[in-house]
Amino acid sequence: MRTQSETKSEQIQAVKERLNQEYNKFANNGGTLYSLHKILNERQGFELNYDTLRKTLNPNSSTLDFFCVLALCRYWKLDTAYILSPPGNTQKPMPPAETMVDSIKFKALDDPAYLGTYYGFLFSNKKDNSDLHRLCLKIEPSQGGGFAAALTVESNVVDKDGVRPLRKELHGIPILSAFNSNIFMTLTDDMGNFFFLYMNYKKYITPRVFYRKGVAVTSAATDEREPVMQSFVLFDRPIPEDKLCYIPGLLLPPQDSCPITEEALNTLKREHSAVARFAEEFDYMIREHRETVYDVNEISILAEKSSMSREERFKALSLLKERALAANKFFFTSNLTESVEFVRDYLLTP
Repeated sequence: MRTQSETKSEQIQAVKERLNQEYNKFANNGGTLYSLHKILNERQGFELNYDTLRKTLNPNSSTLDFFCVLALCRYWKLDTAYILSPPGNTQKPMPPAETMVDSIKFKALDDPAYLGTYYGFLFSNKKDNSDLHRLCLKIEPSQGGGFAAALTVESNVVDKDGVRPLRKELHGIPILSAFNSNIFMTLTDDMGNFFFLYMNYKKYITPRVFYRKGVAVTSAATDEREPVMQSFVLFDRPIPEDKLCYIPGLLLPPQDSCPITEEALNTLKREHSAVARFAEEFDYMIREHRETVYDVNEISILAEKSSMSREERFKALSLLKERALAANKFFFTSNLTESVEFVRDYLLTP
């Protein structure tokens, strides 16, 4: 029977072996322990002692600094749970995104116009909740070429103590699809949270990108944690607080028309002079396209007791939804439905 000391020693050696697999790749590309120490401290912002790093990677040393292990995992984009897993673990971690794609058709984003810090929004991942989650996406040069992305998501959660802020920090690699001219990135954290961001790529003559809109996929804040897909927007500077009321409109999926009830229109006319003038100016166009709209709640109809079988109800609902006003697909092109000039000249102006 192994002693506790022997078990601890085996765990330390397993962690060192996994880290040294990455260090050997780093050394084969010309890296040294000294250059690794310099990168971790000067470029990554860690404050590591050189001897601590050397002993952590030395298989003949029993020293294993936890903060040093986390720093190496963050720099090499390693799965911390795998690195710290028991010695007998046979599960392999998912490789970094940049190693999973064909380098001819896909490459790590390297267009300097996309470097910088972006401030954005998307809706809450809770059902029947229209609150905004704030995003902060940093795209910076990555060691070895291409860029690295860090995403911060800020929201509020309600628990027994009331409302408290929640902050998630995720990391990933922006990948450019050369054939489709789109950018995608899968961002994850050590807890298992993930965000998938997908947006159109455009080569800019100007030195910076000031506004992008795309699709975000993450998990819902429900017991099932089902996937949620929605729009997100990014700006190259914070939006003034008094202009946040315009963000939800930008987050709606792009489509040629936006159905609105007469009650909602009248409420907006009373609350916003711009809507009142809009309704007066374009009254002839609004009235010309006015139709009676039925709000068909699929969940309620399927739950209702009826002589009509569920199968027959499904048939009818499928046919109704095919004629519904909601769009069945959305195109996030570089020529966005909403005016780029409005974003640049009004929203982004203090």
